[in-house]
Amino acid sequence: MNTLSLPLNIRRGGSDTNLNFDVPDGILDFHKVKLTADSLKQKILKVTEQIKIEQTSRDGNVAEYLKLVNNADKQQAGRIKQVFEKKNQKSAHSIAQLQKKLEQYHRKLREIEQNGASRSSKDISKDHLKDI
Repeated sequence: MNTLSLPLNIRRGGSDTNLNFDVPDGILDFHKVKLTADSLKQKILKVTEQIKIEQTSRDGNVAEYLKLVNNADKQQAGRIKQVFEKKNQKSAHSIAQLQKKLEQYHRKLREIEQNGASRSSKDISKDHLKDI
């Protein structure tokens, strides 16, 4: 009868926790940092694009307002101005929130690039959970 011999570091059970990986912690930390940095860079691009879209929309609202006010009487101009100001405030608020988010992403990216793996994996996991 032939028997297969298994290395001693493979245990019975089927659980992933029983596997013995000979991978240094530094490599795993590097990959976590790289993945986190890449994720932040994607978020920065997305938020930057959202800001551009919101600014374009705001510019369109301004152009529309100017066109409408030019052709309106005094009473209509007052109503048009109220509607425009409301839209403009919403737009300004959205842009401010997006810029704040962008600054936070840039700050996190700088921290990760400067500190690298010194940041605990618990903190990185918290960030990923927040994003989800």
